[in-house]
Amino acid sequence: MENAELVAADPHNPQMRLRDTLRHGGWAICALAVPLVAMEQLAREATTTLAPDIQQHFGISDATLIAIAGFTGVALTLGGLPMAWLADRVRRKYLVVGSAGLGTLSLVWAGLAQETWHLFVAYALTGIAAAYSNPVFGSLISDAYPVQGRGRIFSLHAMATPLGQLVGPALAGAAAGLAGGPEGWRWAYLGLAVPYALLAVAAAVFLKEPARGQSDQMSLFGTTREGEVGRPSGVFAAFRQMLKVKSFLFLCLGIGVLGLALYAVPVQVSLLLGDEYGFDAVTRGLVFSLTQVPVIAAMIIGGRQFDHDYRRNPARTMHVVGFAIVSFGVLMIAGVWMQPVWLLLGLYVLAMMCNGIALVAVNPLVASVTPYRLRAQAFAILPVFTFLMGGFFGSIFAGFISDSYGPRAALTIAVAVSAFVAGYLVLHGGRYLKQDVAAAVEELVKDQAADALPQK
Repeated sequence: MENAELVAADPHNPQMRLRDTLRHGGWAICALAVPLVAMEQLAREATTTLAPDIQQHFGISDATLIAIAGFTGVALTLGGLPMAWLADRVRRKYLVVGSAGLGTLSLVWAGLAQETWHLFVAYALTGIAAAYSNPVFGSLISDAYPVQGRGRIFSLHAMATPLGQLVGPALAGAAAGLAGGPEGWRWAYLGLAVPYALLAVAAAVFLKEPARGQSDQMSLFGTTREGEVGRPSGVFAAFRQMLKVKSFLFLCLGIGVLGLALYAVPVQVSLLLGDEYGFDAVTRGLVFSLTQVPVIAAMIIGGRQFDHDYRRNPARTMHVVGFAIVSFGVLMIAGVWMQPVWLLLGLYVLAMMCNGIALVAVNPLVASVTPYRLRAQAFAILPVFTFLMGGFFGSIFAGFISDSYGPRAALTIAVAVSAFVAGYLVLHGGRYLKQDVAAAVEELVKDQAADALPQK
C-alpha cells in the first residue's frame, strides 16, 4: 500500500511544469490530439452552420435534417466501445491514422452528396471517425505523461472541443461564402477535408506508441517494462470490472445525469434568445462561439489546479468537480430568469466556465482509478452513460417541457434535476477515490512482481 500512497498523493513531489511534462511524455501525442479533436468538433459544427443551405438544396424537412445529422452523435458514442476493444489489441497509432483518414473521406463524401442517403452515410462516418478519440487519446495520454502533470495535458485535450466550437461556425460559413452560390456548402466540406488529411499524414509520421502503464511504472519503479503488459479484457468483462470501482461508478452516474443539462442547455438557450430576445441565427452563433473563449481559459486553469490538488489530497479533486457542477446549476437557473439579456448571458458564461472546470477533471480522474489494462474501455464507457442517461432522453424530456411551458421552465427543471443530482453523486463518489487509486496501483505492483519471477 505504500506504493499506492506514492501515486495517490505525494505533497513532497514537486508539481511538474507543462513544458517538462511534454518533454517527458513527448510533444507528438498532445500536439496531434488537440488539432485532431478540434477538427472532429469543427466537422460537426460545420453541419450545424451549413444546415439551412443543405436543407434548401435537398428539399428536406427540419425533422429529417436533424435526424440525419443527429446520427453523428449516436455513431460517435456507440462506436467508442468497439474502438476501445481494438485499442487494447492493436497499436493505437493505427486507429488514430485510420480514423483521421475516415474523417477526411466523410467530409469529401458530404461535399459530393447527391442524395439524402449520401448525407446520412457521410454523417454516420463522421461520428465513427471521431469515436476513437476519447478511448484512444485518453489511454495514450494516461500512459505517456507523468502523473504529476497529467491533468494539464488532459485539460489541453478537453479544450480542443470548445476550440472547435469557437472556430467551426465562422470557418465553415466563411468557406461557403467565399465559394458562393447555392452549392457553396459543398466547398466548405471539401475545404475542411484538406487539414483533416494533413493531420492524418502527420499522425502517421510523428505519433509514437507509449508502453501501456508507462507513466505509472515510472512513478512507482523509475523504469518501464519492455513490450505490452497485461491481457486485454472483453467489453463486458471490462464493464463489470469497472463498475466495481466505486469512484468510477459514481463519476459515470454523475456525468451521465449531467448529460441532461449538457444536451438540453444549448438548444433551450438558443430558443430563449431567439423567441424572447429576437436574436437571429447569426447573432446566436456569434454568442455561442464567443462563449467558448472564457470556457477554454477556465479549462486550462482547471487542469493546472487539478495537478496541484491531486498531489495533496486526491479526494479534493472530486469535491471540486462536484461543487463546480452544483455552481453550474445555481448560476444557470438564476441566469435564465434574468430579464436583461446582458445579465442572462453573463451568468450563462459563468455557468459554462464552472461546467468546463468540472469536465476537465473527469478524464484524469478516470485515469487515476482505472487499471492500466482497462483504460481505453473505461474512457469509452463514460460517454455512453452521458448519452444514454442524460443526452438522448434528456433532450426529449426538455423538449416536451419547452413546448408546454417555454424554454425558461425547461431549463430550470432540466438543470435543477441534472446539476444537483450529478453534484451529489460525484461528491459521494469522492470518498472512495483514495482506495480505488490504491487498488489500481496495487494491481500494477502485482503484475510487476509476477513478471520479475523466473520463467520455468
